Amino acid sequence: MNTSKLLIANKIREAREWKEITQVGMAKRLGIARQTYLDLESAKTEPRVSTLMKIAEVTERPLTWFLFEDNPASRPCVQEDTQQLINMLAEVPPSLRARLIELNLSFISCWFEQQNKSHK
Repeated sequence: MNTSKLLIANKIREAREWKEITQVGMAKRLGIARQTYLDLESAKTEPRVSTLMKIAEVTERPLTWFLFEDNPASRPCVQEDTQQLINMLAEVPPSLRARLIELNLSFISCWFEQQNKSHK
């Protein structure tokens, strides 16, 4: 199984448990079926960017926390870069913003996959 996919699934479960929300409760808050949510936590499916953003909001965790092994927000340069990206995205119209996030997350996912292959 893809390491980054499993990492995200584990982080989703961990964040939900940290907020003491049941799987059913989380599915309701996200507006998705319970089984769909279970598939996210078990790494059967990867979350859409919009779903991951909602999970981050509900669990009060930074989006980057779900994507990285360690917490990059604790490193000043990453925190500054992330804030700069957030500020720039805030100026983009919402419909285009969602598409930009989706495309860039695809690029980042490809990079992670390549990194995982090179470390095996």
